[in-house]
Amino acid sequence: MPKHTIAHYHRNAARFQAQYDSVAAADVHADWASLLQGRTPGRALDVGAGSGRDALWLAQQGWQVTAVEPAQGLRERGQHATGEQVQWCDSQLPHLSDLDTPAQGYDLILLSAVWMHLPPSDRSQAFTRLVELLSTIGLLIITLRFGPSDPERPMYAVSVDELAQLAQSQGMVLSVLGEGESQDRLARAEVSWQTVCLHAAGSENA
Repeated sequence: MPKHTIAHYHRNAARFQAQYDSVAAADVHADWASLLQGRTPGRALDVGAGSGRDALWLAQQGWQVTAVEPAQGLRERGQHATGEQVQWCDSQLPHLSDLDTPAQGYDLILLSAVWMHLPPSDRSQAFTRLVELLSTIGLLIITLRFGPSDPERPMYAVSVDELAQLAQSQGMVLSVLGEGESQDRLARAEVSWQTVCLHAAGSENA
């Protein structure tokens, strides 16, 4: 993620925390929350964890959560909100270095409102790294944002087709969740979302 984007989130951490926490995680992730039913909670990685809203939601369901957030202001607020229920790490895509990674990998990796911040030139490397971190039975959830960019935190075009090509190159299976694009939970008329789920071909998720 570009440094100026991280700096913007750091400087405006209080505003973004209030914005994120104004909507319940269960509502934001309604398209895929049902996938967790019947799964034994394991290790989860929340990439670009922001205020910690989603990480705490997962922890409260029994997941051992590592939250990655490169913006110091947001990370500190997230640490305060989640307490000892979530482990926090200062890292970022495409490398996601310095992670305390379990030997078997993460059973769930979440990228919520993150992919659009990655320059297209970084996405292949980022996707490869995410697949490396995923366990053989793990789920990778990525939400895609469609709408105008923001000069203070640039957003690049995203598509399901791009992710499908990356998935094919890594032997992953992609499923589009929900029915088409969903409305923005913050009621922004110009913004919509789509969620995809990826897992290894031949895994028990198939």
